[in-house]
Amino acid sequence: MNTTSEKVQCLIVGAGLSGLGCARALQREGIDAHIYESSDDIGGRVRTDNVDGFILDRGFQVLFTAYPILQQELDMKALDLQPFDSGALVLWRGEAYPVTDPFRAPKTFLNALKTGVFSMQDKFALLRLRRLIMGMDITDIFLIPDQNIHDFLVDNGFTGKFMNNFAQPFYGGIFLSRHLDTSARMFAFTFKMLLEGQAAVPAHGMMEIPRQIARDIAPGTIHLGCEVESLIKEGKAVKGVRFTDGREVFADQVVLTVPSGSAAKLTGLQLPLDRRSTITAYIEVPVDFNHERAIMLFAEPNKYAGANSLVNSAVMMSRISHDYASDGRHLLCVSIIGEPKISDEQILEVCSREIGNHFPQSKPKEWKIVKIYRIPWAQFTQPAGIFGRLPKADSGISGLVMGGEILCHSSIQGALEAGQLSAREVLIRCGKLPRETRRPRRTENMQKPA
Repeated sequence: MNTTSEKVQCLIVGAGLSGLGCARALQREGIDAHIYESSDDIGGRVRTDNVDGFILDRGFQVLFTAYPILQQELDMKALDLQPFDSGALVLWRGEAYPVTDPFRAPKTFLNALKTGVFSMQDKFALLRLRRLIMGMDITDIFLIPDQNIHDFLVDNGFTGKFMNNFAQPFYGGIFLSRHLDTSARMFAFTFKMLLEGQAAVPAHGMMEIPRQIARDIAPGTIHLGCEVESLIKEGKAVKGVRFTDGREVFADQVVLTVPSGSAAKLTGLQLPLDRRSTITAYIEVPVDFNHERAIMLFAEPNKYAGANSLVNSAVMMSRISHDYASDGRHLLCVSIIGEPKISDEQILEVCSREIGNHFPQSKPKEWKIVKIYRIPWAQFTQPAGIFGRLPKADSGISGLVMGGEILCHSSIQGALEAGQLSAREVLIRCGKLPRETRRPRRTENMQKPA
């Protein structure tokens, strides 16, 4: 057993977006910050694999280009972002209906009204909501009365058609629940981001985001394969970290940017522990059967699914970015919410039936699984009232700083913002910044510049 010990100024546990952003910010201020990551690479949940000439993100993920923090943290041009079309293609009762922002494609939206996907009441409710959200800054959004998405939509005049045919599959894909039980603040925030920008992916996969941040971090300060066993304490004060191989690293400040379940086990603190899960299936298909750069949403009832449909959404990733599939091949990404007990073979059969039957030209009998990702901790649950229960960067414990998206909200914006908040707390404790009597909390200081 390795029993050696080391000393650094700041020890960051976790090399996800939050940990990477925190380390970069601290190193720029002259702090000796080191990251210790249990897995074999950086990125946390924002990881990408290359399999048989395909680029596979570990879980379907997109970047909302309107996130305010991106201009501070990323070189957007260098990411070579490939955008999705706005809106979606709704698959309902065996037919496909394009749906989009009425201001970006009014004709398409009017056609959706004619088909019965939405009602005229929904059209006016959507226009009112668009005007309301566009008139709010992010601070306002996170101060609206908190309720779940369903009740918020009802209060704003939407019908069951809109909720069933669009809100449930679309926001179900974002928040990994079709029950519309997520906080209305998160709904309003993502709604605003989509109105002001686009959903996109880097041409070579989502992992280009953490890789770009890591390139700014000093060589030799990111340590992989380091699994934390416990915190080293003197009384209540945290003095460092003990790893499973017996090695100890001491630090003036320890920053935990791991998921809240892991953070709770290490610290004993009461943290939100509920999580959302998903399955992402990557399938090689012989034909590019959906010529839109938009996500496909499967509204219920799905004519081809029977009583228990599983597919929530799908997108042809090779159409979004040709680099996702080499040699002119076609890559379909399918999202299933939750953790259904189902084999890889059954997943292929379900996808072929629930998606392929909508597109007979897709030759579903020739579909092949490339890889399936089962992600038990995709995001933490964000119900109404969650924001009053989230921890602060200042843990109240000497030597311990909290980090990770649990400080803010489950999104790329939330993870990067949390990195800033953790770095700021470390700088305060190191005497490089004064502690304000009222520090801007979370998204309050993240508004876009006028």
